[in-house]
Amino acid sequence: MNRMASFIVEPRQILCYGDSNTWGLEAGTFARFKHNIRWTGVAASVLGPDYKVLEEGLSGRTTVWDDPLCSWLPPNDDPAVCNGRKSLMPIIHSAKPVVAVIIYLGANDLKKRFSVTPADIANGVGILVEKVQQAHSGPGDSQPAILIVCPPPCTSEEFFPDLEGAMNKSLQLPAHFDRVAKEKGCDVLDAGSISGVTCSEVDGLHLTPESHNLLGNAIAAKLQEMLE
Repeated sequence: MNRMASFIVEPRQILCYGDSNTWGLEAGTFARFKHNIRWTGVAASVLGPDYKVLEEGLSGRTTVWDDPLCSWLPPNDDPAVCNGRKSLMPIIHSAKPVVAVIIYLGANDLKKRFSVTPADIANGVGILVEKVQQAHSGPGDSQPAILIVCPPPCTSEEFFPDLEGAMNKSLQLPAHFDRVAKEKGCDVLDAGSISGVTCSEVDGLHLTPESHNLLGNAIAAKLQEMLE
């Protein structure tokens, strides 16, 4: 049995690090979309059995900011829970080896209480890219491929009052994400540039089921290109 086990080829692992849109939150109901609806599940289906897609999405996760008001994550006794910078290393070292890391964050940074600019948000993603590059979490302690995904524009500021001003800010994100990708030497995908990908008009922030499908297919295609 041990001799046979040595010939088993493990699937290549891809870590998806994000917020509620990676977790799969449905606008309005706050329920979780089924696996085959979520963009991560769609990407996994397209990539096939040679890959294993690891979902690490947390509602409210920011790039690098603590959030003392994350009441949706009881017992809400640690403002660092939503800080993407502080949770990334334990997660990536638990998941390794990974051939690719997808960072899909930035939407929660648009909240008014953080008072950050589009450039600040993209720079926060850049800090996460650097941490992944320094972690050597790929096969044989190599550096995994990194894809940053720019969130699509917000479509409403009415459902979440803290999104005041987010629509305008979100429109400025793609240029800054492009800049960070060039500075850090990683790949980038602008979700808002994919035809049909949009946030629900119910809350302005979360992807529609159709958008999950389109984004999952686009990310799978991008990964296939990156991992050739």
